[in-house]
Amino acid sequence: MQLRYSIITVALAAWIGLPGATAPTLPAPDGAYAVGLLRTEFADTARPLDAGKPDSGPRRLPAVVWYPAEARPSAEGQPYLEDAVAATTLPAITRNFRYADGDLHAVAAARIAVHPGARPAKTKRGFPVVVYSHGLFLYPEQNSVLAAHLASHGYIVVSIAHPGDSTDVRLQDDTLVATQFGGTPDDPRFGEAWKVIAGGADLAVRRDALATYADAFPATRIGRSFAAWRDDTIAVADAIVARKEPAALRKILATADRTRLAFAGMSFGGATSATTCHRVTACRAAVNLDGQNFDPALFDRAVGRPLLLMLSDWPRYGLLEGQPREPDFSPNDLAYEPWASTGRNDDVVRVRLEGIRHLGFTDLVALLDGPKRQERVGDIDGGQALATINDVVLAFLDAYMRDGDAAGLGRAIDRRPALKRHVPTRMQRWAGENAETR
Repeated sequence: MQLRYSIITVALAAWIGLPGATAPTLPAPDGAYAVGLLRTEFADTARPLDAGKPDSGPRRLPAVVWYPAEARPSAEGQPYLEDAVAATTLPAITRNFRYADGDLHAVAAARIAVHPGARPAKTKRGFPVVVYSHGLFLYPEQNSVLAAHLASHGYIVVSIAHPGDSTDVRLQDDTLVATQFGGTPDDPRFGEAWKVIAGGADLAVRRDALATYADAFPATRIGRSFAAWRDDTIAVADAIVARKEPAALRKILATADRTRLAFAGMSFGGATSATTCHRVTACRAAVNLDGQNFDPALFDRAVGRPLLLMLSDWPRYGLLEGQPREPDFSPNDLAYEPWASTGRNDDVVRVRLEGIRHLGFTDLVALLDGPKRQERVGDIDGGQALATINDVVLAFLDAYMRDGDAAGLGRAIDRRPALKRHVPTRMQRWAGENAETR
């Protein structure tokens, strides 16, 4: 085993040019607890690992867990990605996003203040649990800074990989699951309907397109992945609530309050978090970092739980093809609330972070540099982006998971100048006109 890891280290260093790389230290968690780290794996025996291969074995979900721990602070911290993980993950990111070989040297060299295997801390009430999902073709460690920040403030964060739709991942039995591209062609009606939903002239044409969208959605790559991710997160939540978690996780979850469960994620993982929270009784809140809703059941319908929706700077950078660039409308305004009352539910918090692109809602915002940084993560300062995300997500979860003061969330938003509250005024106007017509 030691020989294998030595080979991995040498190969990784050669691939990224590590001898000439700096070793950036990501922002340290500032809560009262040290942060422990554990890697484990959930299994859903009711589903195959690969839906297209019934004989691929049970669906297995690698997980990275950050938790409140009893440990002394470390000035050096730990590698952001362990060598064995980096050797699988970094080439996959490079391939999936068409980066040059040297673009990720800072990711490979970065360090973060966590303590693998540290003794879990305890509290009388128990720590709330957050189930986290990465973005499409990304990796479960992609928001380590946020996860460590939450853990230091008394949350247990369980970030799962969605094999096939993540970067390449290696399972506990050493099986390598690569990112899967292509597959069965999409129902052609889906693309046309989506163009209308994102950029149609008014609410009436969007309503008509949604019926076609919902019918075509299951027969698309996005639709199949949506079902898999939804079922992945539900399976993990069920295991946690029913005390059927992996054995390696039992000591950590013995310190948890399993009645206080949240879902969070970025991009496709963020959209999944809203869908799963809507379906899971134990869920108290959801966090969606720039994920566009694809769930037909959540258009023109209440999500039914408190939801933080933090969006990238679409007026400046855009995100979806055909999306209007005006600040008074985002395609997500069509989701999470009934159209007739959109923008009126204080528990659905919509904000836009100026200067940030979609991938800026990951740790890459502080780890990517060079001439292509703006086109990848935006021109926002990396430290500012991470601090804003950390501050607002924690304040939101404290408000709804710990029966905290909602005013604390308002203060967290107001003290970040780049963060703008989003009011869906165009949707409100359309909904009013539509009501008058009816």
